[in-house]
Amino acid sequence: MNPRKLIGLGLLVAVCAGLLWIPDSAPPPTHNPTAARQTAAPTMSSPSDCATCHPQVVAEWRASMHAAAFTDPQVRQPTQSDNFRKTECLPCHASAPVFAFGIEEDTRVLARAERRHDGIDCSSCHGLPEGGVAASRAGLNGACRPTYRDALASQALCAPCHNQHQTHDEWRVSPAAAEGQNCRDCHMERIRREAPSAGAPRSGRSHRFLGGRDREFALAGLTMSREVDHEAGTLTVTLSNDFAGHNLPSDSRNRALDLVVTVSDAMGVEAGPIDGLGVRFPGGEKGTARLRFRNPYRSSGESSTQIPAGEQRQLVVPFSASARSATVELLYKLEPWIPDTAAFWNQTIEVDLTPR
Repeated sequence: MNPRKLIGLGLLVAVCAGLLWIPDSAPPPTHNPTAARQTAAPTMSSPSDCATCHPQVVAEWRASMHAAAFTDPQVRQPTQSDNFRKTECLPCHASAPVFAFGIEEDTRVLARAERRHDGIDCSSCHGLPEGGVAASRAGLNGACRPTYRDALASQALCAPCHNQHQTHDEWRVSPAAAEGQNCRDCHMERIRREAPSAGAPRSGRSHRFLGGRDREFALAGLTMSREVDHEAGTLTVTLSNDFAGHNLPSDSRNRALDLVVTVSDAMGVEAGPIDGLGVRFPGGEKGTARLRFRNPYRSSGESSTQIPAGEQRQLVVPFSASARSATVELLYKLEPWIPDTAAFWNQTIEVDLTPR
């Protein structure tokens, strides 16, 4: 045989023998459960992945406005995000993980490049830059590698998005903040989940995130009272923000709260608008007197007329001797220019003005 071929064959045999040879002194393989769990951990890339272990939590989230933050038709209107052509709206409507940017004052999130239709999803609040998910309890185990983060239960998690309209700043000076209450105390009610959610049965916080789109919740902290002074000929209507941890209405600058008082005589004839009190807003063409509470658009140059937490606002309406009744309406609108009849929420009371 050719000497060169013999040399090549010898080298091949030596290499193979080296690959198969294990020295007697080699340490035995060790088992690392933590490393094995991390290696086997699935990628939590969407709420559907989380639903495998947390079906009830994900069901709550799907019913929330967080889930519809990117797809909601109102958000996409030209007067708002304009189908997100206003790209400055994207970070708060399809957020990348908040923890990736730090939970500090004045921190802003960035927008996700993928799955924007999921809006504010599980990863937005729970995703960690080092992998795994943030948890509000210590000592948890799971495929998603939960790690305790105390900031998850604080208002600091909400501020990067919700302080774009000063809601976090409003909370900081509110009676709720002074009493140690934060966002989740009102917007994430305590519930008890049963199986099959991971770790159930146990108590937790609802991920329904009740807010300004929930009729029974939106103005739950607002009370309305009235007082008739026949001697002075005035009807005073008082609105008190006794409960909310922020101004009312808050967050979206489209939201408007209109207080409308219509005075009528014995024949039902309505009194016309009173100078200085009968200002007509777009969509509001009735009333003897009217006030609007709103945080206007920055570009308008107008000042906020919101009702701060713990404060009151009054509308004093004079009436004539011929007046016999007044209708008091409180109208909550998701868009300021829509007609009164299209208000998202309304409360009406009838007041007797008949002389005593």
